Amino acid sequence: MKSFFLVIHLVSAILKCAIFPVLPGKLRKKLVQRWCIRLLRILKVKVVIHGDPTTLFGAQPYLLVANHISWLDIHVINSIRPVIFVAKADVSKWPIFGYLANMLGTIFLKREKLSDIKRVIQLMKEKLTNQEVVAIFPEGTSSDGKEVLPFKSNLFESAHQAHVDVLPITIQYKENNQYSDRAAFIGDMELIDSIKNILNTDHLEVHINIAEKLPAHFTRQELASQAHQLVASKV
Repeated sequence: MKSFFLVIHLVSAILKCAIFPVLPGKLRKKLVQRWCIRLLRILKVKVVIHGDPTTLFGAQPYLLVANHISWLDIHVINSIRPVIFVAKADVSKWPIFGYLANMLGTIFLKREKLSDIKRVIQLMKEKLTNQEVVAIFPEGTSSDGKEVLPFKSNLFESAHQAHVDVLPITIQYKENNQYSDRAAFIGDMELIDSIKNILNTDHLEVHINIAEKLPAHFTRQELASQAHQLVASKV
């Protein structure tokens, strides 16, 4: 039954995205947030927030930084506060989810081209300057969630140039209050297999630990190092 409702929900997303270009920004964000909340309900994934949630909802823009475990991470964050993500270019080719990512203004990075980093940093800076919240997964890949991989510092330059704070958060998936790798989307795993893993439980929780913001006056290397320490301390 969960699979049936999931398919219906994904189809509804495509229909809604068809009208996205003509909708005002605030309405787009509301639709995104509602859709992600509904997705988590269908999958029976409970979101638990630790720390001060008001930090996420301030009027000022910031760079959101998180560890990366699953394709579900994006929808969890958007269910709390819709943001603009930076993702690998491959995501744009995913069935349905790639289409949604394109419609939601995701900034795609071609990792195999070092020259593309400058373009992405400039786009991020423009979004941040225009009062948008931008989110990155600076590990550069996903993990099983048992540890936080080293952070790449390049994209932190956008916060430094735009003079906005960095907000680190830690993502953890649990079942029955114990660590779970059920949501992990790693290695050569196919997206459909990851979705099946999540569909096969009704007890999955995702815990979001919110750290304190880091001021932009630090260098990108310092921001990356301090953000990594804060994120890793909650794993």
